[in-house]
Amino acid sequence: MKLKYSCLTLKTLLISALSCVPLITVSCSDKKTDSKPSAAEVSTAAADENTVINTDLKAPFEAEGMSFSVRSGFYDTAFYLSISAADGADIYYTLDGSTPTADSLRYSSPILIKDPSDEENRLSSHTDTAQPLEYAQDFVPDKKVDKAAVVRAMTIDKNGSQSAVVSNTYFIGFGEKADYYKDVKTISIMTDEDNLFDQEKGIYVTGKVYDDWKASKDHDPNTPEWALPGNYSQKGREWEREADISFFEDGQLAASQKMGIRIHGGATRSYPQKSFNVYARKIYSAPKLEYDLFSGKLKRKSDSSPVSVFDSFTLRNGGNDALYTRFSDKLIQSLVSDRQFLTQGMEPCIVFVNGEFWGHYEITEKMGADFISTHYGVPAKDICIVKKEALDEGSEETFAEWEKLRTWIKSADFSDKSAYDELCSYVDIQGFMDYISAEIYINNSDWGKPNTAMWRTSRTDNDSPYADGKWRFVMFDTEYSSGIYGEAQPDEDSFDKLMKSDCFLADLLNAALKNEGFRKQFADTFMDIADNNFSSERVQSEIDRLADEYHDMVIDTYDRFWHGMIGGYMAEGCYSESVSSLRSFYSQRYGYITKFLKKHI
Repeated sequence: MKLKYSCLTLKTLLISALSCVPLITVSCSDKKTDSKPSAAEVSTAAADENTVINTDLKAPFEAEGMSFSVRSGFYDTAFYLSISAADGADIYYTLDGSTPTADSLRYSSPILIKDPSDEENRLSSHTDTAQPLEYAQDFVPDKKVDKAAVVRAMTIDKNGSQSAVVSNTYFIGFGEKADYYKDVKTISIMTDEDNLFDQEKGIYVTGKVYDDWKASKDHDPNTPEWALPGNYSQKGREWEREADISFFEDGQLAASQKMGIRIHGGATRSYPQKSFNVYARKIYSAPKLEYDLFSGKLKRKSDSSPVSVFDSFTLRNGGNDALYTRFSDKLIQSLVSDRQFLTQGMEPCIVFVNGEFWGHYEITEKMGADFISTHYGVPAKDICIVKKEALDEGSEETFAEWEKLRTWIKSADFSDKSAYDELCSYVDIQGFMDYISAEIYINNSDWGKPNTAMWRTSRTDNDSPYADGKWRFVMFDTEYSSGIYGEAQPDEDSFDKLMKSDCFLADLLNAALKNEGFRKQFADTFMDIADNNFSSERVQSEIDRLADEYHDMVIDTYDRFWHGMIGGYMAEGCYSESVSSLRSFYSQRYGYITKFLKKHI
């Protein structure tokens, strides 16, 4: 008998034990790149009698020595795509997202481009992508998903020289589909299917790493599913794969670039929908992505100018909130983005993988030295980042100074003005107060030592206000808070929880509270954040807005990745329950946490 799960049961199965919208298309192929597509995969056949052909397309373009009659984008009806090449070069192409080779289809006549959504799912049918494997059928969609047509082409000239690959994505008839397709960005990622799903090198599957672990002496059958090793849990450059990525706005191609992709995250790597880190590198095409991922809304801390050039970014699956509202991290960080610490820019999107619907993602700024350099105008090479109380980037010497600072903080008496003034020369005290006030207010359960980050430059520069030698703070991964999983409740004393923790933030807070001036400034800061950034009217209004904006794409993402658990007839109730839980937390939190402030401060 097939099991069905309520939202509460699912939490128990997958996440409750965790302690620790632009549109995007990802293209891949599960076939070897040197094999030819089957006849069923070739779209050069004549259109059936129900297919309407658009004969009035006027969007040709040229790339890599080829001329295409239609550029990537959104189109109402089907059309024939013509490709030509200079000097009589032969054109080879694929329709499944794989990289074309001399063994691929040889172009000889226009290709019919139509809506392939009625075709059988390919990538979406993989069942070795998530744990627990016994629930694999609940992690794949129970119906055909929305699809786009992908065409990748290259030429071989008479001397045998091969051109670079040109990758196109065509969305046909999407004006008749979900409204959110019209409202969010679209990104198309195309890569060989083996890069994601191959047993040995695929980064998206349990794969050989999991099989080898099961056969080894290290195998422990009691390991929780989110901690099981797999290909998808591997990190580092060797687990990065090349992909063609195209970005769409308002149905038009806005940018396209070859980039690197890796799996991102902690426990959610074991989920069927995984987050991606995306890297611009010269070895692929260019060292930067010159495209405004955040629609002009993301501003630098240094001069309030828009951020529109990126070394990397993350396509995030919602993290701990993946099976809930999927917007709580964005809600929290946006509410406090004006404070004196760094938050991550976010914007929703939809992802397609090799032309198959891959659900809602959040385009998110990626933590790192380049991210900090962009916002504060200091050289990335000079930045030291301490993340989770370990050196994340930068020099060992600067990290040693951080460790020395922590030792001094534990022993210093900051009731003495001179000692406190010295502390203020090492730490951005107002930024510290802002940062911990926000984290305490939301009752972040995965914070203190985990999911904390601070940074400083390794050298001072009198001409730069942010290269003054002070440690500053960065907020990220806030969604394990605000009542999620039935934890992080509004009546919990998160002051007490932090102050009793063994972590740098607790050491600094407990020591600084000995200074009367700090105590007053901190109390004032906390109440300012509580009364303004987290005011009931502001929070509830923003939840209303986001709940409406995200509703349809979240429901479809539930169906795509968890249809047997929170999809189908359960999806609406699960989403509504998650939004209600978020509302409930913030409607109650102010009264409890302000009482705890008076108790401790």
